[in-house]
Amino acid sequence: MAFSARDDGGADHRFEAGNGWVQRCRLLDVDAATAACISGVVEGPGGLLVPHANVLAHRDIANELGLIGEWMDARGWTHRRLWREDDVDTSGDGFPEADALIVLGSLDSVATGHCAVWAPDEMDRIRRWIGEDRAYLGVCFGAQILATTLGGEVQRRSTFYRAVDTVPWTGGSSRGPWVLWHEDAITSSGSAEVVSELPHAVIALRSGNAWGVQAHIELDAPALERLAQAVDAPEETSRPLIDLLRENAEQVTAATFQFLDLALSSPPTQAPPS
Repeated sequence: MAFSARDDGGADHRFEAGNGWVQRCRLLDVDAATAACISGVVEGPGGLLVPHANVLAHRDIANELGLIGEWMDARGWTHRRLWREDDVDTSGDGFPEADALIVLGSLDSVATGHCAVWAPDEMDRIRRWIGEDRAYLGVCFGAQILATTLGGEVQRRSTFYRAVDTVPWTGGSSRGPWVLWHEDAITSSGSAEVVSELPHAVIALRSGNAWGVQAHIELDAPALERLAQAVDAPEETSRPLIDLLRENAEQVTAATFQFLDLALSSPPTQAPPS
């Protein structure tokens, strides 16, 4: 049996096996006979059809999945976009059921003395999500809000940090190159393990199935160019970084895919109670 899946922005479709929901996915061009036999193929709760992620971002800025989206397509994931500005289906003040929660960037802040008014609510929902040992990936602001949720600290820098860096990694290895572009810096990871750090900030942290990475692992050269234009970054600031990403495109893509294989390749699949 074969079927294809895509993110079309529509409703989740779920299939039932036994007495419990086992997995949600979006299906395209599935005939009635195929749909009818899916529950027979999946033998019980916890069975996997298609891994599925919630993606939380702002509607108008810093919302491109970029290389993360390419990885999901390559690995057979579907996803649902959740916008901070909307009244999303929070399923009882949480997030919709999924195998992973991916939280992208923001121009707002959780830095000490600069915390956005909406951020504490998002932190509470993230705290409940990771408290159930669900897979979480936070990128840039998503990493900062994870660190804060786990008792760490984010501080405002006097200047933006903008660079394309290969970052050190635990065990003496390195990952990247990736673009780093942030005004706030993680200065303490709280209860999380620090797996990458530069002199000015924690770059990657982990707590169980929750990962945060300050680097913009989602950005390739065209995506960075669009982001730079959206935030009115000076050409003399952004152009050298865009050119570096373009010159190292294969390495950037490979580094992102390798990291995502580590962080999200085997998400825990939990069936909601029947």
